[in-house]
Amino acid sequence: MGRAHPAKTVLLIGLLAFGACGRGETGSSDASTPPSPTTAQATFTGVVLDGGGRPVDGALVQPKSLDHPPQPVPELAVFSGPDGQFAWHLTPGRYEFSATKEGRTGTPSEATAAAGGTERVELRLP
Repeated sequence: MGRAHPAKTVLLIGLLAFGACGRGETGSSDASTPPSPTTAQATFTGVVLDGGGRPVDGALVQPKSLDHPPQPVPELAVFSGPDGQFAWHLTPGRYEFSATKEGRTGTPSEATAAAGGTERVELRLP
């Protein structure tokens, strides 16, 4: 039985660390199974599309509260799923959503939802 090659060991540790910090950690990257909202939350669902109208997998979606004072956002961002979908349960209010992938950022989209309500957002990347 031989010793593990140091470069392979470093690569394996790096991959494991990257996987632990990846999309699964947010719990929201799988748009089909978002965490359950509380009755005091609003649900924002949406899709990220490219210029041709195709779903974009792995786009970083970020909300920004437009309320005064701003509403807290528990997660900094979520990733769109393979179908371009994302879902987020936030404090009711008015938000601006933006999507970014590989240096491309689309035009932000605004949405407002009340407690228990659901609002849909469509984001497009250039």
